[in-house]
Amino acid sequence: MRFLYLTCACLVATLSLSAQQNFIPGTVTFPNGDSARGLIDYRKWDKSPLQIVFRDGGGAEKTYKPEDIKGFRVAENEESYLSINARMDVTKETVDVLSDSRERDWVSGAFFFRVLMNGPVKLLVYADRNSREHFAVVEKDSVTQLVKKVVYVHDQDSPDYSKLMTHYFYRQQLANIAGKCVAQQKVLRLDYSEKDIRKILQQYVTCRYPGEQVTLRKEDRQTKATFGVMAGGSMNFIRFTGDHPLARGKYDPTFSPVAGIFLDIPISRNRQKFSWNNEVVYTSRPMSSSFMRSGLHYEADIDLQYIQIQTLVKYTYPKGKLRPYANVGVAGAISIGGKDELRRIVENSSFTPEPEKALDGGREFFLPVLTGVGVRYEKLHAELRYTFPHNISPFLALNSHVMSLQLLVRYTLF
Repeated sequence: MRFLYLTCACLVATLSLSAQQNFIPGTVTFPNGDSARGLIDYRKWDKSPLQIVFRDGGGAEKTYKPEDIKGFRVAENEESYLSINARMDVTKETVDVLSDSRERDWVSGAFFFRVLMNGPVKLLVYADRNSREHFAVVEKDSVTQLVKKVVYVHDQDSPDYSKLMTHYFYRQQLANIAGKCVAQQKVLRLDYSEKDIRKILQQYVTCRYPGEQVTLRKEDRQTKATFGVMAGGSMNFIRFTGDHPLARGKYDPTFSPVAGIFLDIPISRNRQKFSWNNEVVYTSRPMSSSFMRSGLHYEADIDLQYIQIQTLVKYTYPKGKLRPYANVGVAGAISIGGKDELRRIVENSSFTPEPEKALDGGREFFLPVLTGVGVRYEKLHAELRYTFPHNISPFLALNSHVMSLQLLVRYTLF
């Protein structure tokens, strides 16, 4: 229980650290064409920022909204944003919302759009509060907002009543922009995605502006999935209760190895660095004891082995070379056999009875809860992990309380 409190405290502490500012080199461009270099509080925004905090060379900080500046650029991944005047439908396009009201949620004004493709033709994107993406094309100071709209069919006489329908307005908009430079059939089939729209615009630039080049946004290096290996040891604490004979024994803490592989998948590009931590590990739960039963001496020798498929949500503090992290999740433990013996000891006799099964192989599947704290240095991770009490006994008359404290080392391969 103390470890649970410690883990929760560490998780709260690391989450609170995410609120700290993260100033990195950047440039702000003003409407008159002037620019200023300094530091920008960069948050690797999942949703487009409503404002930014800029710190000049003298250390003075100022907040800029889209209507205040022409745009800004941060050094990390050379990420750029432009201030664009727009009117956007930011309705949350789910069945619950759309079926409840015919009213759409509109916003208008100046907004920071991220630059996805730069050149004579620019491709921009704005991510709204519902995480909907709104693409826009800029050519010679003319802005075209590409529109995709999902609606709910309220008409009870319609064969599509109570269904969602999608209007692909952006396809005709792109066909009008590209003209004869791109085959109409290709434009009228594309998805509302950065990849598909960018391909059309690149082909258009090659045709319309021969010899001119476009630059694409750099990929977010820290948002790629990472794969690696892990190993360590587990200190296991076991206690049995109930009317079963095994409950009469006393079980000392035991040590067992842990080994496996992991795949960390970022949940978002946000600088808070939340990710899914997926693991496949081998571990075991050894235990032994001796006790009296009906006046006879018995020894239990058990070492049950498992493959565990583990999924945890992990938060990693995003600054510095030494980065603390905390995680919590669940494991699906699948039994793969092992030793399971209950032997009767006959003293002063050469007769040795055949051993019985102590736990009948144990439960074939169970779901222990895990939590841990650790620190990462480049590709190397060290973690202290706690497995909450869980039951491995298949018998109704026997409850087991098995918990473990693990010390793990993880190494990222790629």
